[in-house]
Amino acid sequence: WADSSADNTNLKQILDFDFSKLDYFLISLFALLSLIGLLVLTTASVHFSDSLYGNPTHILNKQLFHLFLGFFLLITIFLIPLTFWEQFDRWLLALGILLLILVFIPGVGVEVNGANRWIRIFGFSLQPSEIMKFLIILYISAYCVRRSDEVRSDLLSFVRPSVLLVSIISLILIQPDLGTSAVIFASALGVLFVAGVPNRQFFVVFLIGLLGIALLIAYVPWRWERIISFVDPWSDPFNKGYQLTLSLMSIGRGDWFGVGLGESLMKMGYLPDAHTDFIFSILIEELGLLAGILIISMLFGISFRVFLIGRQSLQRRNYFGFFFCFGAAILIGLHVFINVGVATGLLPTKGLTLPLFSAGGTNLLIMCSIIGLILRIDYENKISMPIPRVKKRVNF
Repeated sequence: WADSSADNTNLKQILDFDFSKLDYFLISLFALLSLIGLLVLTTASVHFSDSLYGNPTHILNKQLFHLFLGFFLLITIFLIPLTFWEQFDRWLLALGILLLILVFIPGVGVEVNGANRWIRIFGFSLQPSEIMKFLIILYISAYCVRRSDEVRSDLLSFVRPSVLLVSIISLILIQPDLGTSAVIFASALGVLFVAGVPNRQFFVVFLIGLLGIALLIAYVPWRWERIISFVDPWSDPFNKGYQLTLSLMSIGRGDWFGVGLGESLMKMGYLPDAHTDFIFSILIEELGLLAGILIISMLFGISFRVFLIGRQSLQRRNYFGFFFCFGAAILIGLHVFINVGVATGLLPTKGLTLPLFSAGGTNLLIMCSIIGLILRIDYENKISMPIPRVKKRVNF
């Protein structure tokens, strides 16, 4: 009888769901970018997919599978109350750390081009560092809610998550993956900053992080070569500056309106990683600079919308929602900024995907998970008690 009563309660909650309180602007923007991303990925990957797998749609089929799985994950996460994430954030983070360790275990971890970033479970490949992007923001957000007063006043309460963050980033750097480490570091520090960490402590950790990244670049020869080639890629266009020069040539061919969908020349084996890290170059080449600007505006539009939902969460005193939205918006914005900056030669070459466009199943699943949780935050904001509006008395 008790189980039957619980099932009836859950059914009633589903039937009482208020669809009018969904953020249809964010949903529409996310769905539209997902469809455009599939179209761009299809044309960018067809030659590579055919030459490597003997099937022009192999990469597209994998991306479609992950997109459908991601939509299912988005809906599932949306239906879970926020209290669940606040209660089980530490267990989820522990699972993420375990996955990071598994990449170094022979037989489980998969090495690609000298990097240990993937694990294979039940025939599926996962990239734990991508999963950690979601989990670290989740954990830091819940931690700042639990320790809201201590974080602002107690040094130990700030040092504890900082040490954990450094440990996680160290595991990712060993893989090695400097780009993901930098994005996770910036997103987590952003959450701690808005949580009220004293400026002195914040800037000490920030400077230590910058110093660590600078040392990793200076003392690793191939990373330093990337910096040098970024400054003047045309000085060595057939070696160190090869990717960037081809990327710039691809963008130059596109001009304002592009050469036409499917007509890219650089994707025909000339530009490496044309369907992943440099997919933005192919987008510009085929659709033109105006289309590229529109795509960038839409991607940053998601980030700004998430900031807005975070601001509304703060007004509703939903502090977990505020912290998570702020960290997620930084994460999405940094991905777009770095990927486009690398493709256009504004930043050193670094392998970060363009959200919803680049091939990569784990990144797509994490993007769907983030959007699902943000939609849940927005929904709980709207169904909460209204904020009382008290008019200020007139003084005569």
